Amino acid sequence: FKPESKFALQVSSSLGEGLSATAHIMARGSTDFKANFEWAYLSYELNDNLTLRSGRLRLPFYKYSDYLDVGFAYPWIRPPKAMYSLLFNTYDGVSLLSNFYAGGIDITTNIIYGNVEETFFKTTTPTEGKLEGFKGINVQFSKDWLSGYAAYMYGDVFIPQAGMVALADALDTNVPSLNLGTEVKIDNDVGSFIGLGITADLDQFLINAEYSEVTVDDSLLLDNSQWYVSLAYRLDSYTPYLTYQHTENEQNTEVASKLSAVPPLATTVQGAFDGQLFEYTATTLGVRYDFHPSAALKFEYNAFSEIVDVTAGWGTPTDKESSSNITISIDLVF
Repeated sequence: FKPESKFALQVSSSLGEGLSATAHIMARGSTDFKANFEWAYLSYELNDNLTLRSGRLRLPFYKYSDYLDVGFAYPWIRPPKAMYSLLFNTYDGVSLLSNFYAGGIDITTNIIYGNVEETFFKTTTPTEGKLEGFKGINVQFSKDWLSGYAAYMYGDVFIPQAGMVALADALDTNVPSLNLGTEVKIDNDVGSFIGLGITADLDQFLINAEYSEVTVDDSLLLDNSQWYVSLAYRLDSYTPYLTYQHTENEQNTEVASKLSAVPPLATTVQGAFDGQLFEYTATTLGVRYDFHPSAALKFEYNAFSEIVDVTAGWGTPTDKESSSNITISIDLVF
């Protein structure tokens, strides 16, 4: 009951002449309901179409980025985790929002710049890391029943995870001429995110699809891609839905191949890269019941297959596993 339970308050105040302040305070069961300011920023309306924001803001990675914690805003119990997989979602910096109308299409852009400080590898080796000079743009469009978005963001990633640093030091000590340490540790390497999404809202039918790619150059982290397709059908107070999702990362053999003259070291390095392998496919069948104007009861059955999570000890590329679960939740707004 506790890990995914949450309680939040969002407060805002108009300070007059286009200036306002907003704060989003979140208490999660996973952190013993310790309250934190997840959002806290000032907004200034430059004109009718441009708004400048500064402070702690939500990163606009996905379609539902602004509503990740508001389960009442989407049909599922949780957004498809294959897609909504990044472990950080806020940054400290600035954002320039623009809204305009062209050719019958409503277009919104969000240009961001700032830094991220977060604890990475929380379930294995918690490491304090950061993303510096993180910048990007999210462009959304909507016309009648069709809407979509495209996002691109990148920045310098620094995560001094102990195992990666030790492996990098071993490589630099044993084969200094190859300078392979920089291809293992996450030391100001460029990380990037590409996201695309489209939504068709056809009266009773709601179709969502999103796709993204995440890369961190010259590091032990593997390139990752993920996507989902979801179909929901509104029937009075009930909304049954079906979701199919997939995520996987690409095996990296390039670094180990450079160590062909040192077979034991090549095996160790390849094992370190393969230890990051992660993949699964999932099918979700669920139903949402809006039993109250401000509350929804949701029920889901999730079937996972083709599971490879070497770090967690779930499956291998040659022996993939499967699993399933049932989840029930109540989402409310007030």
